[in-house]
Amino acid sequence: MEIRSKLLGRPAWPAWHRYLVAIALTVAVVLGRHALNPVWGLQQNRHLVFLPTVLLAAWLCGFRPGVLSALLSTLALQLLWSKKPGFLHLPTTDEILFLGLGLVICGLVTSLQEARRHADAATRSRERVLEIVAHDLRSPLTAIKVLAEGLARAHPDLRPRLERIDRAAGRMDRLIGQLVDGTRIGHGELSVSTRPESIGSLLADTVDLFAHTAQERGIVLEATDHPAGALVQADRDRVMQVLGNLVGNALKFTAPGGRVTLSCLRQGDAAVFSVADTGSGIEAADLPHVFEQYWKHDQRGTGLGLFIARAVVEAHHGRIWVESKPAAGSTFFFTLNLAQPAQVDSDRARTPTPGRIPTIH
Repeated sequence: MEIRSKLLGRPAWPAWHRYLVAIALTVAVVLGRHALNPVWGLQQNRHLVFLPTVLLAAWLCGFRPGVLSALLSTLALQLLWSKKPGFLHLPTTDEILFLGLGLVICGLVTSLQEARRHADAATRSRERVLEIVAHDLRSPLTAIKVLAEGLARAHPDLRPRLERIDRAAGRMDRLIGQLVDGTRIGHGELSVSTRPESIGSLLADTVDLFAHTAQERGIVLEATDHPAGALVQADRDRVMQVLGNLVGNALKFTAPGGRVTLSCLRQGDAAVFSVADTGSGIEAADLPHVFEQYWKHDQRGTGLGLFIARAVVEAHHGRIWVESKPAAGSTFFFTLNLAQPAQVDSDRARTPTPGRIPTIH
């Protein structure tokens, strides 16, 4: 009953409610089919009308009410649509076959619902474990980051090593966040809170965030064209998450000496962001799957980054896509709706000119 209750969006029905619903459904179909006798005749489609009735009764009400519906339908066939109407004869072969098929349908529906119940229970158990792991891991990660910052202030000579520890802890925290977001998306619980945001600020902050990683790998990271002073209606943290996933992947698959370029163009009432790289590219056969959950180009990562990016962009009523050729690099695009400049809050109005967006070598 738990599965039926979820499907119907209401608490579990008492047993007598379920039997009453099955009886009412069957009687309604019997009366409807009887009213169509002048149109369909006595023999045409008489079985096919009642099989869906038994199926629906079993799905909504359970195995036993479904069996009751099958019995009532068989009796109606014998009484009203048999070649020898009435009860004073043995059931015909097709009536026996109908009853047998109805019972099989009830059993199959019950089996499917039981399998669904076990699958839902397993999913809930996995998600609960994930929530516990995420909570328990984030606390020590926060402590590690705080201790690393304290040691860096007390021992400046150790700062380069401590910064690597801090970056590693940050990567772990992002991975945990991706797992949690993946679960939320599966439940349709991903929410965004939008406000006018500067396009230039989003691009500049993303370059700053990945500047050190790009330098370590010998990759040029730059933000070039964008419409000066333009604003998008967006959840800043979520859009930064999208840009971070795209830039992180671009840096991962670009060889030293390569280039990763962020840009944005105005297209009607939308802003089209792009992240282009000179990396290994994506095979044509893989392009339709890159935004699927757990899809991975190789064994690195969780396979959630692009899946989450798509969910975030779609939550903003935008779209995301990729253009790529093997050995020729990839370019990821996504759109966000433009906002009116007058709507931006004073404390968020940071709109760098193109010349102020840094290039990292």
